[in-house]
Amino acid sequence: MIKKVAYNPEKRRERYLKNKEKAQEYYQKNKEQKKEYQNKYYEETKYSYLRKMELNKHEAPDQYWAFKNRVSDYNKKYYQDNREKILKKRAESRKKS
Repeated sequence: MIKKVAYNPEKRRERYLKNKEKAQEYYQKNKEQKKEYQNKYYEETKYSYLRKMELNKHEAPDQYWAFKNRVSDYNKKYYQDNREKILKKRAESRKKS
C-alpha cells in the first residue's frame, strides 16, 4: 500500500525559493558567457537565415510578406512599450564610444 504524505505548502514554498535563488545566482554568474554564446550563434546563423528569407520571398511571396508584417508589427509595439529604456541604452553606448 502507498503511504500518503501530508501536503505542506510552507515546505514546498521554502524549497521553491531556495531553488529560485540558486538559479538566479547561476544565471548572474554565467551572464557574460551566455551573451558571448548568443552573439556568436547569431553571427553564425545570420547569413543562412537571410538567405532562406530571400529564397522564400520568391517562392511564397504571400507567406513572406505576412511574416515580414508580423515581425514589423511586433518590433513597433516593442519599441513603443520600451522606448525610454532603448533610448537610455543608446545614449550610454554613445558615451562609451
